[in-house]
Amino acid sequence: MKKVMIILAMACFAGAAFAQKDPVSAAFEKYDGKEGFTAVTLSGDMLNMFSRAVEDKHDTAFQSKITSLRILVREKDEDVESPAPDFKTEVYDKLDKQTYKEMMTVKESDQHVVILVKENGGRISEMVLLVTGKADNVLIQAKGDMLLSEMADLGGKCQIKGFEQMKMLEKAK
Repeated sequence: MKKVMIILAMACFAGAAFAQKDPVSAAFEKYDGKEGFTAVTLSGDMLNMFSRAVEDKHDTAFQSKITSLRILVREKDEDVESPAPDFKTEVYDKLDKQTYKEMMTVKESDQHVVILVKENGGRISEMVLLVTGKADNVLIQAKGDMLLSEMADLGGKCQIKGFEQMKMLEKAK
C-alpha cells in the first residue's frame, strides 16, 4: 500500500512539474502589481451587472456572453525605468498556433497589433489582442461565446485602451 501511495504522489508531483501556464496567464502574473503596469480583470458576473445597467439591448445581449475580460497595460512613463515588455515574444510566440487563429495583423512604423482567436464551431471562445510599440503595450484577453462581428462592435463602444484596435475587425467581416 505504501508503494502505491508513493507512486501516486510522485506521479502528481511529476505532472505538476511539467504543467505549463498558458502564455497569456503567465504575462498577467508576471506584470500584475508591478510599477508602470495596470491590470484589470472583470468577471462574467461583473460584466452582467454592467449589462443590466445598459439600455441598449444589443450591448446587453453581447456583454452577457463574455465570461471574463482581462486587460494589461504598460503605462508610458519616462520616470519608470523598467523596459516595456515585448508581448510578441512573451505571449504571441508561445501561443499554440494550431489552437489560436491569427485574424488580423497591423504593422506600422511604431506599433504592431495582432488579434488572435480560439474558435469552436464558428464561435469565438477566446480572443487575444496584443499591441506592442513605442507608445502602447497592451494585452487583452476576452473569454466567452462571441461572434467576430460582436467583437468589432465592442471595439467601437469600449473606452478601454487597446480596444479601439478591435474596430479594425469590422473591415475583416
